[in-house]
Amino acid sequence: MTCIILYKGIGIYTFIVIPVITLQNDFNLSVGGIDSRLTRRYQTLVKQHMTPAALLASAVKDLASAQKSTFATTQAVWRFLNNKRISFSQLNEPIISLALEQISLSPHPYALVVHDWSRLQFLYHHAKYGRLKMTHGGDVGYELQSSLLVDAGTGLPIAPLSQTLTDATGCHSTLAEGLSERQTHMDALTTDIARVESLNIGKKLIHIIDREGDSIGHMRTLSTQGICWLIRGKEGHGAEWQGNSLKIGEIAALLPYNGCGQVDWKGKKADMEISETSIVITRAAQQKRKDKETGRRIKIQPGEPLTVRLVVVRLTDDLGNVVGRWTLLTNVCSEITCEEVARWYYWRWNIESFFKLLKGAGHDVETWLQRSAPAVLRRLLIASMAAVLVWRLQRAEGEENAAARQLICRLSGRQQKRGRRESAPALLAGLSILLNTLKLLSEYSLEELTHLARVALKPPP
Repeated sequence: MTCIILYKGIGIYTFIVIPVITLQNDFNLSVGGIDSRLTRRYQTLVKQHMTPAALLASAVKDLASAQKSTFATTQAVWRFLNNKRISFSQLNEPIISLALEQISLSPHPYALVVHDWSRLQFLYHHAKYGRLKMTHGGDVGYELQSSLLVDAGTGLPIAPLSQTLTDATGCHSTLAEGLSERQTHMDALTTDIARVESLNIGKKLIHIIDREGDSIGHMRTLSTQGICWLIRGKEGHGAEWQGNSLKIGEIAALLPYNGCGQVDWKGKKADMEISETSIVITRAAQQKRKDKETGRRIKIQPGEPLTVRLVVVRLTDDLGNVVGRWTLLTNVCSEITCEEVARWYYWRWNIESFFKLLKGAGHDVETWLQRSAPAVLRRLLIASMAAVLVWRLQRAEGEENAAARQLICRLSGRQQKRGRRESAPALLAGLSILLNTLKLLSEYSLEELTHLARVALKPPP
């Protein structure tokens, strides 16, 4: 048993003593196929990634310790991240294990998997090799595709089941060994969805994709495989409705709407109105792929008519003005109400929050100094595990967990809106302070820390 000491003021000390236990025995994340030394290094790296990164200090932050130098830590991190014997699937195993454990606690028979892409821009990182030119000369770096598991009952994130990092040489994936060739977004995602389905999550999965997923060829492929999907449709695409050929946006304008509560929309409250109908999509698939021999775009591919549910969500402000509209296409069975379908798509924002946690709100990935995509992906998987542990604390119920979240958030120094559950960035920042405190208490006595604090705060002569 040990204790935490908080100092307030200069020259005058207020001691708050909180009994805590060491995390050495509780923090036991195992990685299959690697030796105990590398496993211990992995556990240490996950702890170190519970520290938000700073723009001017992009290296991995060491835990507070007097037993080793910062340079030794830098060398150990470099060796681990560039160790080719450590595969991406091995580093993904602990994440999958925790995902299976946490999703089994949800009483909901369904689980959501949100898919999206994010560009990691490294325009001025000239030492990085394999940088990919994504749209133009100023958009250079790597491209990350993530598949985030979300609780269908609460909407809280659980874990990224798969991640793929693409550079100029190809795709590095956590669900496939070796380097694979670059594909279009939807071609690669369709393959990844099949791999995610093979993980045997224990729930019926609903795959949620934003407007880029409105590709009739891929929707037909997923439906043929018995995979459920929820995709935001493009309003300019056509469909058959009540014997007429109309655009999705035109159909949405003709539907009657019913109110179904409020949601947060761009920092404000918005009323949500909803409607549903059935449509038939008959258009042919226009492939983005090119023939490898001729270099020409593959011709249009007709397909069977696809009957789907169209759920339209309209968001209005206090004055009744429409501020947003979602036209959602899904093949989910009718036992799931349109209100729940709308709520599931609303929770798609979790993956944007995940990318934000990897970037400016937490780990600041675009300042990382690793020189290759494989090293960046290994570090991304370590940072993702830190996020998974934070989300587990964020979702945990009970008085003890609520007290832990409140304390950790107070340690972070970040303010939270009244009545809101503590945010993941705040918990991440607070955990770093708690872990550093525990590390110091394991190396210094209470008297030594008190003396050092007095020396540091001693007024000038």
